[in-house]
Amino acid sequence: MMPSAEQQACIDQLTQSGNFQVLHKLHPLSEFNPPSTQQTHKVCIIDTETTGLDTDVCEIIELGYQIVEFDSAGHFYRVLSAQNYLNEPKGEITAEVTQVTGLTFEDVQGHTIPWEKVEAEIAEVQLCVAHNAGFDRPVLERYSDMFMDKIWGCSVAQIDWLKLAHVGSKSQEFLCWKVGQFFYGAHRALDDVQALTQLLSCQISDQKVPAFSFLLSAVRQSKSLIKATGAPFDIKDALRSRGYRWNVGERVWQTVLDDSKLQDELAWLIDNNTPNPNVIKLKATDSFSVRAR
Repeated sequence: MMPSAEQQACIDQLTQSGNFQVLHKLHPLSEFNPPSTQQTHKVCIIDTETTGLDTDVCEIIELGYQIVEFDSAGHFYRVLSAQNYLNEPKGEITAEVTQVTGLTFEDVQGHTIPWEKVEAEIAEVQLCVAHNAGFDRPVLERYSDMFMDKIWGCSVAQIDWLKLAHVGSKSQEFLCWKVGQFFYGAHRALDDVQALTQLLSCQISDQKVPAFSFLLSAVRQSKSLIKATGAPFDIKDALRSRGYRWNVGERVWQTVLDDSKLQDELAWLIDNNTPNPNVIKLKATDSFSVRAR
């Protein structure tokens, strides 16, 4: 929605003063660019609201997604489908979850996600994207095997927002404010999805290309899971700072890296008395799944 002439005059006056930044309310787009003469593909941008943060047991109470056309350079075109579904969980919805999502048990009672319809819509999509794919993917895989066969991208882990957009926080709301200069009703599934789509369409870096372009580049990189087997205790802080996390079950520090960085990382491990790490090549469909843990 375009501002009126009077509103635009006020916006210009505030902006030009240098003392204010004006944010606009997000009005979701159904088309980002005119139809392309180039080949386009489909991405499913997806979000879940759940009863908790443990991906092994939490239940989905809301699912939102939209399927968007894009080209190999990362430009979006038409939104082909936008859906939002509520789902009644078997367990409770705590006050903390209601505070974050605004959803109560009464809101979702009697609702179910039509998984057959969801699977039919997403069947032809190769790529799914979430703002925290390491959370959303394991949860969704428990509900539908279809998500196991998809390639996944993560706008938190696979875009260097600090380097490319000079924004230190990876919170989606904050990125929308700083990069997209808009606000929206956060923490409802489709609202988050539409805001993320808009954010990924924003041009960033000195190249002034869509943020989605950088995510695509990261997705295209082959990856490996490195387990720092035998790492001495005294380098645990260094491992953590390099992005390793502690695998409690196997009692080992591990991380996932692009293969382009693999040799440098193996050299660093050798220099730090860890000469025999376990390196597991990941399939394109493994990223952010339990199989990459």
